[in-house]
Amino acid sequence: MSEIRKLHIGCFDQVFPGWINTDITPHIFVARIPVLALLLFRVGVLSRQRYEQHRQGIFRAVRYLDAARKFPYPDNTFDYVYSSHCLEHLYPHQAKSCISEIYRVLNKGGIVRIAVPDLDKVVASYDPLCPQPFLESIFEVQQKGHKDRHYWHYNQISLSQLMSAVGFQDVWRCEFQQGRCADVSLIDNRPDSLFMEATK
Repeated sequence: MSEIRKLHIGCFDQVFPGWINTDITPHIFVARIPVLALLLFRVGVLSRQRYEQHRQGIFRAVRYLDAARKFPYPDNTFDYVYSSHCLEHLYPHQAKSCISEIYRVLNKGGIVRIAVPDLDKVVASYDPLCPQPFLESIFEVQQKGHKDRHYWHYNQISLSQLMSAVGFQDVWRCEFQQGRCADVSLIDNRPDSLFMEATK
């Protein structure tokens, strides 16, 4: 029996056993150079939390993958693909490219699970007397890096349409830690998200 292959896109520090965990974080490259994390911690560039993660080897387990570009994997490679709170950090055309690449690298019958901030919930939280928290949650403007800011948002309808447009079948909404994706009770960690799954 062939090995089940699972791809995790945009993992940052959430590394799951049995998955190929990928991200674009610079911590991947810091982790490749001995003592660099310690030096960055001592000069105040790395927080204690990030330094401890480097000591634990978390970022050594992360592979580089730019979700906005062609994935470095052949067609029909993976049985499962999971991405949590990644799509909103891409411009719409980049998100479509990402979903298309997920479709390409999935095996026939493979399952993708996408988690994003739920636009409907975000909009419902808008208070015209205090708009600042709403705007901050929409755009993540306080984040230092451009890659950490939000460029688009999705609700059930718009994300379903995006997934269907690239060829996914049986697109459905799931609840937190429920669905057909492998290890779903392990990988889901943001209960207020919108969770969508689909099959190729």
